[in-house]
Amino acid sequence: MAKTTEVLVKDLMKTIASVKEETKIEEMLDIFKKEKIVLIPVVDKNNTLIGIVTEQDLIKIIKHELPSPIAGDVWSTVIDASLKDKPIKEIMNSKFISVSPTENIDSALKIMNNYNTRVLPVVDAENKLLGVIRVRDIFEKFLRD
Repeated sequence: MAKTTEVLVKDLMKTIASVKEETKIEEMLDIFKKEKIVLIPVVDKNNTLIGIVTEQDLIKIIKHELPSPIAGDVWSTVIDASLKDKPIKEIMNSKFISVSPTENIDSALKIMNNYNTRVLPVVDAENKLLGVIRVRDIFEKFLRD
């Protein structure tokens, strides 16, 4: 069985959809639904990571009074219609933690634990987005071996 200190982030990272800061919130919601992800990286035209949007960020823009019952598309129902056409730069988090592809899994897990997150963006030395590392992928690897 491999040890978490022997396996590198690049061995388990996944590529996921990313968006530009001009992307409309409604478009981003479609990506969340389609990809079934908890984090969307926000990149500039050079694929440099400039922010992230998480499910926690979406919670901040949920309507204060929700319809009952909620039917159909949950995110479209609970997000205020006036926000859907706004760019995601208005809700993205520009303070984030990321990891290098050459970090070992043990280090990535410690960072996830310290920052209470299940997903970390993976970037190169120039902060270019390479993918993400998820707790789920780490557990699957080590439970399978």
